[in-house]
Amino acid sequence: LQRMIEAGIKPDAVSYNSVLHACGVRGNVEKAERWLGEMRAQGLEMSVATFTAVIDACAKSGDVARAEHWLEQMINAGVTPNVVTFSAMIDACARTRNLQRAEYWHGRMVEHNVQPNAHSFSAVINACAKLASEEGAEAAERWLDRSEEAGFASDVVVYSAVIDACGKANDAERALKTFNRMRARGLTPHIVAYAALARPFAYRGDWIKIESIAQLMAADNIVTNEYFLYAQLLAYGVARPRQPDRAEAAFRSALQKGVRSNDHVVGALARAVGRARCGELMQELCGGREVPAHHMRTTRSSNRHRTAAAEGQQ
Repeated sequence: LQRMIEAGIKPDAVSYNSVLHACGVRGNVEKAERWLGEMRAQGLEMSVATFTAVIDACAKSGDVARAEHWLEQMINAGVTPNVVTFSAMIDACARTRNLQRAEYWHGRMVEHNVQPNAHSFSAVINACAKLASEEGAEAAERWLDRSEEAGFASDVVVYSAVIDACGKANDAERALKTFNRMRARGLTPHIVAYAALARPFAYRGDWIKIESIAQLMAADNIVTNEYFLYAQLLAYGVARPRQPDRAEAAFRSALQKGVRSNDHVVGALARAVGRARCGELMQELCGGREVPAHHMRTTRSSNRHRTAAAEGQQ
């Protein structure tokens, strides 16, 4: 866009919005605001896409105050936000673990007669999950009730978000109840849902339950990934007694299916089979990869640190 201006070509609103969208994707708030200012100075019409891109940039940078500022500016300018705009605002609140504001903006969306969708409900539920607490899990379940009442009972993403919230709260029973609720509606869970369900059982060392979940995955033709493998290996390592043979067999099977052995997976394997045996397996199967010096803790007090290994899938 800058080159267009330097070449004497006057950009139109579409050109500016394209650049603003790129800023939004990257979370570059300063550039987004600068280009919006340039657009305004040129007297070009600012649309829903214009403001939404700036709000999205604020959301990705975790700046709730600036996101709220631009949403209010948008409304005051007479531009009606759409569900994408409000969802971006809710995402900003979720990133800062501010469930109260996420719920507030969902309410404002309804007040503006904007129809919620699966993404907007998932955004609020993600804010519940970020609390990593029983309160968050209970709130997530309430929002699932609301999403079903609104007609979004057929969206796997919504249910998976609730299972994730329950998993981060170590509420295995509520996670399983939500999982069964999803299947009762004829929905096939994806690997994200399965991995989220396995997580709280892994912290208990309940490898029997995780193996039963793995059997359901196989029946649904869902291929395992590193997140589910991490949970499975962790369960074998936390269990008393430990289950080294099962852990090694699961690790070998996963590698044959193309699953990557990242540091979290290798650390969980080491906990289950012992550091020495893990080193031997690394030599045999992973080209001599080093075993991480520190293993993931499995106490409830370190729950947020542990779940960081699996958050890349959300």
